[in-house]
Amino acid sequence: MRGVLDGNRRSVCAGDQTHLMASLVFTELLGGGVFEIDAGLDESSLRTLGGGGLRGPSGPGRDPSGAVVVAEITGDGIALADQGGAWTLFGTSGAGDGQFRRPAAAAFTGGGMVVLDSGNCRLVFLDDIGGSGWSTYGHRGMPSATNPAVGAYADPRGLAVDSSGRIWVADPGSQRLTRIDRSDGSGWCRISLPPASAPSLPYGLCAFRDGVLVLDVGNRRVLVVDDVDTVEVALDDPSIVSPGFVAAVNDDDIVLADLRANELRLVQFDGAGFVDVARLRGSPPDVVVPLFDSIGGVGA
Repeated sequence: MRGVLDGNRRSVCAGDQTHLMASLVFTELLGGGVFEIDAGLDESSLRTLGGGGLRGPSGPGRDPSGAVVVAEITGDGIALADQGGAWTLFGTSGAGDGQFRRPAAAAFTGGGMVVLDSGNCRLVFLDDIGGSGWSTYGHRGMPSATNPAVGAYADPRGLAVDSSGRIWVADPGSQRLTRIDRSDGSGWCRISLPPASAPSLPYGLCAFRDGVLVLDVGNRRVLVVDDVDTVEVALDDPSIVSPGFVAAVNDDDIVLADLRANELRLVQFDGAGFVDVARLRGSPPDVVVPLFDSIGGVGA
C-alpha cells in the first residue's frame, strides 16, 4: 500500500480539536443495528447502541459527549441516542420541513446537527432532534462546462464537518467534492481531485486533522484534503474489494469499510506507508449468525 501521511500530526473531531476517539461507530444497513467498537477492532469490544433496530441506518456521527446521530436511509428520518440511552426518532417522508427522502449521513455541528438529505439533494440543519431551527441548503442539479451549479447536488452520499465547522459533501453523482463554510452556503467551493486511471467518485468522508479524508471509490484510494485544499493520495490499494466508507481513529489510523467483503479494515501509517493492523468481518463463511449483515456507514 502507498501512503504519504506525516506521522507527526493527528486526527481531530469536529468541534473538539484536542479529543482523540479511541473507538468508532458503524451501522448495519439491512439489520438495523448501530454498533460501537474499540479502535483496534477487537470483536469482544463490540456493543450495540440505542437499543432497538433502526430502518436502514446509514452514515453516523458522534460528538465528544458520546451522543450518536444516524440517518435512516430507508426510514426517511434521523435518530439520536445519548451515551447509554435509547433512540429518539425524528422525520417523515417528503420534501418539506421536518421531512427527508433517503438521508445518507448525519453529523454534529458546533451548535446542532446537519443531515445529508440525499434524495432531496440538500443539507438540512437542525438545532436538536426535535427539529427546531430547521433550515436547508442546496438543490438538485448537475454542473456543466458553462455552469458550475453552485449549491447543486446530483446524488450526494458523504458528509463531514471539519475542525473549523466547515461542511463537506461527497457527490459521486456529479463526480465532485464540495464544501461550504456555513449553513447559508457561504464559501461554497469545489475541491479538485488528482487525476487517476478512472474517473474520481468521491463517496465516503470523514473529518481528519484540519480537513477531511475522502474515499474515492472509482479508484479505490483514500485522499487527504488539508485546510488549504491541498490534496494528497494517502492510500492506494487495489486489494480493497469494494470500499465505501472511511473513518480516522487515534493519531494516524484509518478504518475502511469494504462493502462487498462486509468487513472493517484497520490500517496504520508506519512512517513509510500503511500496513494492515486488524480486520473484522461481519459474515465469515463458517458463521451462521453474522456479527453484522452489512455496513451502512462508519464514524469516529
